[in-house]
Amino acid sequence: MISAEPQPRDGVELLAFAGARLGKRVFELHDATLGIGTGESAKILAERISLNIGPGQRYAVVGANGAGKTSLLRLLSGAIKPLAGHLQTGTTVKLAFLSQHLDELNPKWRVLEAVEEVAQRVDLGKGRELSASQLCERLGFGTDSQWTPVGDLSGGERRRLQLTRLLMSGPNVLFLDEPTNDFDVETLASLEDLLDGFAGTIMVVSHDRYFVERVCDITLALIGDGSIQDLPRGIDQYLELRQAINNFAGEGGAKEKGDSRSDRKELSKIEKRIEKIDNQIVKLQEEALKCGEDYKRAIEIEKELSKIAAEKSDAEEAWILLAEKINPS
Repeated sequence: MISAEPQPRDGVELLAFAGARLGKRVFELHDATLGIGTGESAKILAERISLNIGPGQRYAVVGANGAGKTSLLRLLSGAIKPLAGHLQTGTTVKLAFLSQHLDELNPKWRVLEAVEEVAQRVDLGKGRELSASQLCERLGFGTDSQWTPVGDLSGGERRRLQLTRLLMSGPNVLFLDEPTNDFDVETLASLEDLLDGFAGTIMVVSHDRYFVERVCDITLALIGDGSIQDLPRGIDQYLELRQAINNFAGEGGAKEKGDSRSDRKELSKIEKRIEKIDNQIVKLQEEALKCGEDYKRAIEIEKELSKIAAEKSDAEEAWILLAEKINPS
């Protein structure tokens, strides 16, 4: 079905328009090192990265949990700095970053007010201009639900509102970190349609294969060997690489470098920590559903969830690094 999907956009026209909006440079990484932390305690995720992210290109970033996909987006956005090498960002870049952390908004605002607070109208390119209300409707907020207080929204609805506000800012570069989480089929279809005409650069981290192959043209993979690879055959090639690594590990290949009892014990501790964090997240989400009009507690829970999500990301990154040490590729 995917192979039979018609070409959803005029790539040449969009590239030309994106070039006019962005110029020749978007992001360039030169011999950079991606990692978390600083000094001797820094965890290296990838080294000697040289990337040229071009105007109008659409990138899927794939890799195992903790491999550094989100960290790569954060590096390019300037939220973290390379441990070595340097990043150059185009002077006309206007970035919108849909992260996995929800916005902290006034719970008494109505949905439409929260969107109009960003802008009244937005130009999506190729002469497509939408009002705040029209964009809300495109992303699943009908006329009535546009007057729902932000504090009454579910987690999925808040995620949609976050995306709507980002698109309303009129970016020419979009970073989408797991954008399909909590979205229903209709909202996904509308998002895909909107992105089809987006005349700018897109980078997507997602486990939704159909969405990735529908929206993106270039696949970048972090497979845990310290490099970032451009995979011409996309997801199929990535899955083949991961299978080869798993087969090699299963055969007990090359374990001499890190297969120690202490490493495996530490790996087990990290796995238990991740499981504990997952349980905390579930409990907080359940509590959030019971908050009702206790907006103060709802905001506190959101902050706790953001903090715990960051802890989970760090733990997952530590897990992948240790797992690769035990079973190096």
